[in-house]
Amino acid sequence: MSPAISVVVLSYDRVHLLKRTLTEGLKQVLAEGYEFIIVDNHPDQLAREMVGGLAAQGAPVTYLADARRNISIVRNIGIKAAKGRYVAFIDDDEAPDAGWLAELHACLERTGADAAFGPKLPLFEAGHAPDWDPEAWLYTLDFRMPADATIEMFGRLRRKGKGLGSGNAAFRVATCFDTAEPFSVAFGDANGEDTQLLFRLALAGKRFVWCPTAIVREFIETDRTKPEYMVTRMKRGSQHYAASRINTSGTPGVTRLKVMALGLAQFGVHLGLFVASGEFLGRRRFEHRIGMAKGLGKLTYRAPIGFIDEKAA
Repeated sequence: MSPAISVVVLSYDRVHLLKRTLTEGLKQVLAEGYEFIIVDNHPDQLAREMVGGLAAQGAPVTYLADARRNISIVRNIGIKAAKGRYVAFIDDDEAPDAGWLAELHACLERTGADAAFGPKLPLFEAGHAPDWDPEAWLYTLDFRMPADATIEMFGRLRRKGKGLGSGNAAFRVATCFDTAEPFSVAFGDANGEDTQLLFRLALAGKRFVWCPTAIVREFIETDRTKPEYMVTRMKRGSQHYAASRINTSGTPGVTRLKVMALGLAQFGVHLGLFVASGEFLGRRRFEHRIGMAKGLGKLTYRAPIGFIDEKAA
């Protein structure tokens, strides 16, 4: 019998963290059944041995590999191999809480929605949030919405400073992945592929819902708590937003002007506040530096983005 939900996990060089993902993931309980599909994107197939060991023990895992450095390609490979009527994604630096998969599944069954999303909470290697972001706001994705609430891709989420991604999400295959390549390969070279897909699905009228009880915990290695990393990450996220918004617009020329105007205003306002507030004098405040990075991202969305180098195990 086919599983109800397939979980696709992409892996590059974080096998030390992938083991945590799968260890906690395989503790999930779902009466209708589930499977994990690991797609290894590293040319040396670093995850093969570990996943093979789990499969030999009877775990519901499948190992696939493709060395082409394009995240859309490996996402699409995972989707194609999936047997479930739903496909969930979890990143290889995340581990789910107990009941995570059952909550996502129940949410989709209950609401009939096309996709469901849950919170991503940080777990710091250092044991605490960085002093420049003591509440870990920039490392947390939690919309604090009621269960089953509809998520609007445009407007409110952007005003909250948060955007949706695929790191903790489940999709209805029949309505979201009904094409040969659901994730655009043109957007797969720097992690912007999920933003483009979500904009496209939202514009097609697909319904997204919030599932606050489906929680994953992202392991934040110390190198990623440096403010310089977050400035780069926020700039890239803004580039992805701009490129995806323009690409999926019915009036790309008008949308481009709006996005560029927003980026210019964002950069200019935060530059003024950066100087006026004296933020440039200290090393524990980065609000306006990050604001400038977001504005600059919208202005440079056509520039090559690339991946942020991660520390290998």
